Amino acid sequence: MSLKRRILPAALMICLSAPIVALSTLPAQAADDQISGYSADATLTKDGKLQIKETVDLTAGGSTFSRTLTTRVRSDAERDRTYDVSAVTATVNGQPAQGLVDEGIDNGRRITVNASGKTTVVYSYTVGNVVSESTEGREVSWPIVQGFTTAVPKAALSVSVPFATWVTCFAGRTGSSMPCTSSQLAESAALEITQNGVPAGGRVTFLTGLSDQATVQPNAEFATRWSLGRAFTVDSHTIGLAVIVLGLGLLGSAALWFLRGRDAGKVGEGATERPVLDGADGPQFAAPDGIRPGQLGTVVDETADVVDITATLLDLAVRNYLTIVELPRQSQFGRLDWELRRQHQGGPELLPYEKALLDAVFADGDTAIVSELGAALRPRLNLVREQLYADVVTQGWFASRPDAVRGRWTTAGLVLLGAGVVLTLVLAVVSKFGLVGFALMLAGLVLALVGQVAPARTARGAAVLGRVAGLQRYLTDETSASLPQSHRLEFASRCLPYAAVLGLTDKWAAEIAATDDDDDPDAGIGWYSGPDNWHLSDIGESLSNFVTSFGGSLTSARRLF
Repeated sequence: MSLKRRILPAALMICLSAPIVALSTLPAQAADDQISGYSADATLTKDGKLQIKETVDLTAGGSTFSRTLTTRVRSDAERDRTYDVSAVTATVNGQPAQGLVDEGIDNGRRITVNASGKTTVVYSYTVGNVVSESTEGREVSWPIVQGFTTAVPKAALSVSVPFATWVTCFAGRTGSSMPCTSSQLAESAALEITQNGVPAGGRVTFLTGLSDQATVQPNAEFATRWSLGRAFTVDSHTIGLAVIVLGLGLLGSAALWFLRGRDAGKVGEGATERPVLDGADGPQFAAPDGIRPGQLGTVVDETADVVDITATLLDLAVRNYLTIVELPRQSQFGRLDWELRRQHQGGPELLPYEKALLDAVFADGDTAIVSELGAALRPRLNLVREQLYADVVTQGWFASRPDAVRGRWTTAGLVLLGAGVVLTLVLAVVSKFGLVGFALMLAGLVLALVGQVAPARTARGAAVLGRVAGLQRYLTDETSASLPQSHRLEFASRCLPYAAVLGLTDKWAAEIAATDDDDDPDAGIGWYSGPDNWHLSDIGESLSNFVTSFGGSLTSARRLF
């Protein structure tokens, strides 16, 4: 191959191999530091290292003089080439340098000596990893003149490389591909290089090829340069490993749910559950298994929420533990408000969460205005929720409290998510497998989400849920029209709290309103009364507004199937 064809790819490599150490990282020098002469001798040893001796004639403007040797240069689009600089010594005017400091900095080594006035500094050091393998064969390269923050008027270099076959040289500022003033291969295989004018922060880099007779072996080392794109590389290896990690996470979540999160019994469609008990006094409302509205809501969605508490309050009103009194509007378009009046304290017939709710609402007296409850009532509801969760366990519908089960699963998912975040950061810094950490994060997120449906009902709980489904079908499809007129109002009132839990408030409030068979104002229905000139036919709107005001808007019905 011709010398020209060898030099062209070499030039490209040299251009790419610009030092990573930027000018801003070079040592600060006195403004009047001047270099008057520079020469260097380098020899390639049998073990592939360059032994270098540099002589610098200078006039130091201060008491110290520093220069930087780079140990990492750009090789190609993804990798940097690294060099090993060792055995650094220096003399000043023929004497061992005083105050010699050889310190590692980012991608380089900074060498400082005590020097002032006219001084000759001789640096000696060894550079490893200088022999590389390329398509042109083995090559030796090193940016020999470098790290000075003042210009070098002329640099003379002599580099002994046994079995050298060609040489090229580039000079100038970082990234320059300008050829040196002169570079030639002498008969003794020594490289003779001259460069007139090396700018401050500039360098002179030589590259020479070795013949097949050379015994020195390639020892160049490369470090992959970090980038966001590389850290999250998308290829068959990263995608494959990420899929495996995600798959194991999903399988683990599915297995945990299958073993621990499923109901102990199957919930069947069942028949419509007609909550009517025919007795001597006529048809009476009878909830399946005696379940109460708050319990029903918690069994359905495994959560004791505001809707369940609102329905419990309505149920307590229907059962005459309190009265809901609609207050007169302050103006034609004023908002509705209600006064709650406690009828009696209640006894052992009340479940603990029902008693806790009454005590929370009437903590400040036997009356309470709904619009004034808000901030004071919310913290008291925590005890109501605690009691309601404990109750569904006591009833045997859940083996453990649903909120505690969700908490454990959510915690495990968040721990896995956090581990994924840490793994993502670590892998992104040290490798190209950042996507694997993302997969672990996603697995943790899935585990936390699966945990929201993980509370498992017991066989008894599953059976109750099936009956509740039948009750929902009844409340959705049936009316109280088939009952005697004298029992319709009480029956519809008893159905109302259950309907509120299942998103059917409007329908069963209308059933109550339909029992108003005259145009005369009504005093009330025992558990609910209105202002002057109030009509029972208006109770539908009144109850819907009450449920919205007390417990929040019911935007969607709860569905079991």
